Amino acid sequence: MGHLLPFFELSKSLALKGLQISFFTTPSNIHHLHSIPKTLTPLLKLISCSSSAMNIENTSDPHFVDNRPLLNQTFDALEPHLVAFLSDPSHCQPNWIIYDFPAISWAPALASHFSINSAFFCIINTASFTFLDHYVKHDLAKKLATGSDFILFPTTMALRHFEAIQILPFHPKEKDRRTNEFILCRTFREFESKWIDLLGENCIPVGFIPSSFDDEESETWMRISKWIDKQKEQFVIYVLFETEAILTRDQIDEIALGLEKSELPFLWILRVGLPPPGFVERTTERGLVWMGWVPQSRLLAHRAIGGFLTHGGWNSIVEGMVVGAAMAVFPIQYEQGLTARHLVESGYAVEIVRNDEDGYFSGEEIARKLRIVMVEEEGEEVRKKARMGKEIFGSKKLQDEYITELVKTLWQKHQMTNKPI
Repeated sequence: MGHLLPFFELSKSLALKGLQISFFTTPSNIHHLHSIPKTLTPLLKLISCSSSAMNIENTSDPHFVDNRPLLNQTFDALEPHLVAFLSDPSHCQPNWIIYDFPAISWAPALASHFSINSAFFCIINTASFTFLDHYVKHDLAKKLATGSDFILFPTTMALRHFEAIQILPFHPKEKDRRTNEFILCRTFREFESKWIDLLGENCIPVGFIPSSFDDEESETWMRISKWIDKQKEQFVIYVLFETEAILTRDQIDEIALGLEKSELPFLWILRVGLPPPGFVERTTERGLVWMGWVPQSRLLAHRAIGGFLTHGGWNSIVEGMVVGAAMAVFPIQYEQGLTARHLVESGYAVEIVRNDEDGYFSGEEIARKLRIVMVEEEGEEVRKKARMGKEIFGSKKLQDEYITELVKTLWQKHQMTNKPI
């Protein structure tokens, strides 16, 4: 979902500018998406692609676990559907193919075959992507955990040893490396100008493109709002780790210990697993544990939310920055450690420190960092920076300007590459 939703929001944003969009995905993923506004239905077409090769369609599937190769096979199975679409004379040939990372090995070549422009949409922050892209040639964890010698400005960007070992199986190989490809980066120049410049002129920032939330009064929202509406403004720490960021029993227990020791009001969304015995009873006067899905964007925007304890997935970080929530980042997997360091370096967050070798952390560390984010004088600069960031990243006007510029750039690039010989 961390990939699917940004692509869907980008599609809606482009359709709002009058572009015709064909959105390719699998049947079950279409059901994961929000409904398309009626004004956009003539411009945004969802194309359901199914085949016998599709065993797993989403990392949220219950049987996903570690069967990522099957998910990659499902993604690769989209290629013949796209070929059929592009070969059909009844369709107007598109000007651009915008693709996700798993298609990097075939989408650019396919676009070239049909004389169509292509662009890679990077759904993580530019700093993390630039770091990992540079080290694509290296297969040793120590290479990923060293300083970034190609970066010409001071930075703390590096992976911890345990993070580097963990990310290696998912790290792209040399054969999958980009070659002068056009990149759409889900970021603001106001946030990552130096990193955007490192990628060069082919890197186009498109803004955060935050997920829109439904104003419908769902049963979940009604039940949670009864509790959160009673809380003081910017008084509650919001805690959520996405379903794919699976926590062990020991990690859940340490997080619970941290919340308890922090003595702060909290809303803990626990999607997988259970709180330790007695925790709910001991903290019922100041906290709420909610099991299952919640409307996260809407909750983060609630006046009572002042801080956000998150795993550091870029979707969640974007939603936190848009509403000005000060963040404590507890990186779990993939590029999240790099994102945490980047946010701390930029002044928008504190990081839950984990042991370099095995990733161990303590409840005491959770409690200490939450108090810094929410109430301690030490965290005032982070809270101030988060509030200031809201004025930029939460600006619908600025986001619209980025999309307008993107449409202009796509058109100009198309004209440059499609001039008559």
